[in-house]
Amino acid sequence: MSHRKPQRGFSLLEVLLALVLVGFSMTALVVAFLASGQFGVLARRQATAMMVARSQVATMIHAPYNDARLANPNANNDATFGDPNALFAKSALPTGNDAPDSTLANVVVGNETYEEYVNVATDPVGAAAGSESGLFFAVIVRYKVGTKYMRAVALGYHYNPTAVFFPNPPPTALPL
Repeated sequence: MSHRKPQRGFSLLEVLLALVLVGFSMTALVVAFLASGQFGVLARRQATAMMVARSQVATMIHAPYNDARLANPNANNDATFGDPNALFAKSALPTGNDAPDSTLANVVVGNETYEEYVNVATDPVGAAAGSESGLFFAVIVRYKVGTKYMRAVALGYHYNPTAVFFPNPPPTALPL
């Protein structure tokens, strides 16, 4: 009688178990890859919305103090002018005391539309002293991703040119 050598290799059960594990891990990788792509889209949209908001802030800082975008017809929203409760991220725009002070034209970047709103608040320090020293303002950019609204907020300050003065202006030319 001859002795049989033990067979080397994997049993059918071991091969099936390995294939199931590989299948689950590949499925998890595909799901993670698709989710990261969606987060990339969200990050790009948020970055674009912030760029639009900051651009509008830069424009408004250099606008005349009596520019219509800096009007404050709804003083009831002054305490929450920066939208801390994310009311602009809801499906319906805020109304009443929370309504925006002004609505600007929509901005289209590529094939995406961004809505722009402005809330203005008088500087409470200057107002308490008896003269308006400037205006705080928030540019709120609202956009839609799928069925959900999101928003980006950029803040700015515009000095009142009549309240900001130098009591001793510098000389126009320095003596030599």
